[in-house]
Amino acid sequence: MFLSIIITLVLGSLIGIITSISVYGFISLVKFLTNTFRNPERNFETISALFTNTSEFLLFIILIPFVVGLIVGILREIALGDRWHGPPDVILATHSEKKPLDIKSGFISSFASILSISAGGSVGQYGPLVHFGATIGAEINNLFPKKTQYDIVVGAGVASAISSGFGAPLAGLIFAREVILRHQSMASFAPILVASIVSYVFTKSVFGIEPLFLGSIGDIESLYDFPFFIAAGIICGFVSIIYMNGLTHPKFFPDISNIKAVLQPAIAGLICGLMSLYLPQVVGLGVEPIREMIEGKINLQYAIYFLIFKLLLTVICLRMGLIGGVFAPALFIGASIGVILGFFFQQINPELDLNLLTVASMSAFASCVIGGPVANMMIILELTSDYEATLVAGLSIVFASLISYKVIGQSVFDRVLLNKRVDLKIGRENIKLQQIEVSEISHKDYCSLSLKMSVNEAIKKMVKLQKAEGYLVDDKKILINKFELHFLLNQKNKKKILKDLKLNEFLKLKTSSSVFQSIEKCKTFVGESIPVLGGNKEFLGVVTEGDLLNIYLKISKEEKDHENED
Repeated sequence: MFLSIIITLVLGSLIGIITSISVYGFISLVKFLTNTFRNPERNFETISALFTNTSEFLLFIILIPFVVGLIVGILREIALGDRWHGPPDVILATHSEKKPLDIKSGFISSFASILSISAGGSVGQYGPLVHFGATIGAEINNLFPKKTQYDIVVGAGVASAISSGFGAPLAGLIFAREVILRHQSMASFAPILVASIVSYVFTKSVFGIEPLFLGSIGDIESLYDFPFFIAAGIICGFVSIIYMNGLTHPKFFPDISNIKAVLQPAIAGLICGLMSLYLPQVVGLGVEPIREMIEGKINLQYAIYFLIFKLLLTVICLRMGLIGGVFAPALFIGASIGVILGFFFQQINPELDLNLLTVASMSAFASCVIGGPVANMMIILELTSDYEATLVAGLSIVFASLISYKVIGQSVFDRVLLNKRVDLKIGRENIKLQQIEVSEISHKDYCSLSLKMSVNEAIKKMVKLQKAEGYLVDDKKILINKFELHFLLNQKNKKKILKDLKLNEFLKLKTSSSVFQSIEKCKTFVGESIPVLGGNKEFLGVVTEGDLLNIYLKISKEEKDHENED
C-alpha cells in the first residue's frame, strides 16, 4: 500500500515535470518561429506594399509557408507514412492495448505541428500537445519496473499538457478523464491529479503562465439575459456541425487524391500565405484576435470575415496535411459567432453583456468540437476566476452539445475514429474486442476430411474424434464443404465420395474479422464450430461460441476490475 502511494507520487511528478518542460519548449519554439516567419512588421496589409518591397513580400508572405508546408509533407511521407498522429490516437490507445503510442510519432508529429503553426497554418497547438503529453506519460512508465495501468499514465500526460498549457490543473484532470479515458475509476484519479498539479506548479514557478483571458469578463444583468445565452449555444451547435463535417466528412471537401500527398501541405501553406496578405488575423493561432473579440474591439464586419475565412482555412489546412489541433481554431470561430450574435441580440436587449456572450459562444463551440463540456467550463473558471462567465458558458455549452451530439457524436475525435471503424459509443470493452482479430483465438481442434473419403469413412473419423462436424479440405488447404454428423448418417449411400455431395451453406469468418464482429455474426449461429479463412480462402482453424464468450467475459471482467480499483 505504502509503496503504491510512493510510486504514484513519483510517477505523477515525473510526468508532470517533464511534460511541463516539453510544453514550454513547444510553445516557446512556436513563438520564436512565428516571429521569424511572420513578424507583424513584415505582413503587408495593402496591395501598395507589394510594389514597395516585392522581395520581402514574396519571401515572408508566400514562399515561407509554401516551403514549410513542403517540409511538413516530406516529413509525413518519410517518417509516418500516410497520416499524422493526434488526440484520436490517444483516445484509441487508452481503449485498446493493440494501439499503443510511440515516441517516434510523438516527436515527429509535434515538430511538424510547430512548423505548421509557425508558418501560418490555421491550426491549434493544444491537440499536438495532448498527443505529445500522452506519449511522454507512456514512455516514462517504461522506466518503472512495476508498470502502472497504460491508460492512467497516458491520462496523466494529457492532464499535464492541458495544465501547463492553459494554466488550468483541474481542467487538465477533468479533460483527461472526460475526453480521453471516458471512465471515472478511483485508480486513475490520484496519478492524474498529481501529474496535473505538479505540471501547473512547476510551469508557474519556473516559466510563468500567460493566460488566454485576462481577469473578470463581465456581469449577468438579469434573468432576461439567459435566453440569449441559450440561443447562442444552439446556434454554435449547428455551426459546429458544419465545422466538424468539413474536417472529417469525405463529401464536405473536394477530392484531392490526384494531388501528390507530399505537395498538399505546401498548397495549404501557399493559401495561408495569400490569406495573410488580406486578413492576417485568421492565420496561425489567432490568440490576439480572440482577446480583442472578448474585449469587444472587433466590429461586425470583421467578425463575419473571421467566421467565414477561419472556418474555411482551418478545414483546408487540416484536410490537406498541415498538422495541428482543432481547439484554438474552434475558440476563434466561436468567439466570432459571439461577436456577430451580440450585434443582433443587443438590438433586443441593450443591457446584454457582449463580452460574456462572446466567451459563452466560444466555450460552447469549442466544447462541441473537442467534447468535454465540464472540462471546458473548468477552463473558463480557472483562467478567469469569473463565476458568472463560467455559469453562462455552461448554459451555452449544454444546448450546443445537445445539438451537435445528436448529429456528430461526442466530438470531432469521435468522428475521426468512426471513420476508422472505431465506434466509441459501443463501450470500452467492445472496442477492445474490435481490436482483437479472430485469428488470435482460433485453433486446430476440428475434424479434417479429405476429398477421397467416403461418407462411411468420414463418419468413423468424426465418431473417433468425438466431433459433430467435419470440414472437407483439398490438398491446398482450401475449405470445400462442411458436414454435420447427422447429415452424413442420413445418407443412404455410405460409399459415396464426400466431394460428390451437395455444397452446404455455412457461416465463415475471415482472419481479419474482429472478435466483436464475429460475436455479431454468431447471434443466430447453431453448431459446433465456425471455420476461419485466410485472405486466399485457405482453411486456418476454427472458433467456437465458447471461445468467443470466454474472451468477452475475460475483457469484461478486466474492465470492471479496472473501474473498481482504488
